[in-house]
Amino acid sequence: PEYPPLAKMARIQGTVRLEALIAKDGTIKDLKVLSGHPLLVKSALSAVQEWRYQPTLLNGQPVGGETEIDVNFTLEG
Repeated sequence: PEYPPLAKMARIQGTVRLEALIAKDGTIKDLKVLSGHPLLVKSALSAVQEWRYQPTLLNGQPVGGETEIDVNFTLEG
């Protein structure tokens, strides 16, 4: 994800934890914020919404599911 400029200037680091509902085709259907600094949340949501998962197969058929995702923001130096 892109590091938000304001968070970078304020030297804010941390993890944004999201809960995602994955559709049968591997797309993100629903995202909820579980925790994370407010200045980092929007960037984490934007990045994860573009992700695609390999569909999980059950008896040879694709199925959806839920997962938790951690998006880490760390500054170098």
